[in-house]
Amino acid sequence: PASKMVSRASLRVGLECFARQRLRSLRSASSSTVTESLVSWEYDIGSKLGIIVLNSPSTLNALTVEMGKEFKSLVSHVNEQLSSDLNVNAIILTGAGDRAFSAGGNFEWLRGLKDNNVSYNADAMLSFYKSFLCIRQLPVPVIAAMKGPAVGAGAGLALACDMRVSSKGPARLGLNFTRLGIHSGMGTSHLLEVALGGRSSLVNELLLTGKMLDGEEAFEVGLLNRLVDDKTMVLDEATSLAAQIAQQNPFAVRSMTQTLRRKQDDGLEACLQREAYAQALCYSRDDWGEGLDAVVERRDPTFDDYHQYKKTE
Repeated sequence: PASKMVSRASLRVGLECFARQRLRSLRSASSSTVTESLVSWEYDIGSKLGIIVLNSPSTLNALTVEMGKEFKSLVSHVNEQLSSDLNVNAIILTGAGDRAFSAGGNFEWLRGLKDNNVSYNADAMLSFYKSFLCIRQLPVPVIAAMKGPAVGAGAGLALACDMRVSSKGPARLGLNFTRLGIHSGMGTSHLLEVALGGRSSLVNELLLTGKMLDGEEAFEVGLLNRLVDDKTMVLDEATSLAAQIAQQNPFAVRSMTQTLRRKQDDGLEACLQREAYAQALCYSRDDWGEGLDAVVERRDPTFDDYHQYKKTE
């Protein structure tokens, strides 16, 4: 019993040290003007924990095609490590800096989609989603450490994680697709219903109103597993949660993760194809970009009437 107590105490000290080191490096990255990589990966053998970082703090970790390619490649690399000899039992996903987990799709890229035809954009969006949702292919649980808002596609990525940790404060989870003038994407219409336990009426309200949830609201409805008082505590809390998982039987954890996701992902592929096509149709409308302009200008959007689209065909 005494040796177990020492072992557990040592583990806690090691995990706290790991979290502090990551916090320092992430803060350093947020003040840097040069970014070597859009995504990074580190792991700690002692705690058996790993951390993936979206590393574009100057853009609030906005999701881009370029970041997606790096993300997909990195996840493939991590998968290879975990399949060979790397004993990591849980992974934390977070964003560099402390202003955002991810602000969602890059506005400049989204504006440019107006110039493409529907079929091209549908294929492009499907590829974009999958470059990030490959996070669900990792064989161990993934915890989103949301030190700042997760908005739009960024919210979809957070929902793709197995668990989420955030802090009290405004606009922690933004499902603002309709306010931007587009259908939901990144599997959000499926993943949100899974996260809410099939509460369709709440899913409908959140997606159709473009709701921005504060930390307390997100926790109350069940979208967060842990809620802390301040964003500076988020990574420590996520590390503590990951540590609880890392102490369990690793085979049981991996097999349980696969079982849970198999049920949760039933219907996800069909959802992604539907969302990609629906978003592509939105990009073809004459008023595409109005919602983006409204966000930048901090005003309410003014959209065309539904049937106005038919007059321009």
